Amino acid sequence: MLINHYELEMFSPPCDPGSPIWVARVKTDADLGPVMPYVNAEVKNGFYDPKTPTLVWREGAHKYALREDTLSINNLKDRSHAERIAKKAVDLLNDIWERRSEITPDHTTRVPPKLLDVLRFLPRTNCKACGLPSCMAFAASLVEGERCVEDCPSLLEEGMADKLEKLRELGL
Repeated sequence: MLINHYELEMFSPPCDPGSPIWVARVKTDADLGPVMPYVNAEVKNGFYDPKTPTLVWREGAHKYALREDTLSINNLKDRSHAERIAKKAVDLLNDIWERRSEITPDHTTRVPPKLLDVLRFLPRTNCKACGLPSCMAFAASLVEGERCVEDCPSLLEEGMADKLEKLRELGL
């Protein structure tokens, strides 16, 4: 087992003081650096920078940021919600660590794409078919991992394959 003990610290997002949504920081008794390449291999659309070392990914409504000694989780309702999500995350890390002999570690560096790089490959029609008010809003949603490229109907139309491929190359 990688993580035997952890402490949960909760705080309001620094960018939105007084928000009803919380962020949790899970401080562990383990060095989480060695598990990162295995987690990078297992999570979908993670952004990994082995130099810092940091791994960021989104699962459901939550964004996770894994560092050598902490795991941060955002978009939490209250302490009991944070405790449930933190336990699931710790269980996931322990499970991946236990199965590491079956997993090919992925040391590939992937950083989140820049908003304007994403926007460049969108239709830029502001058609709202994705449910958002503009292509810029959709690009931001893609970068945050809240949407996937398939949520833009225009990208699935004939003649858009090149742009769709470029977005996939960005890790979206």
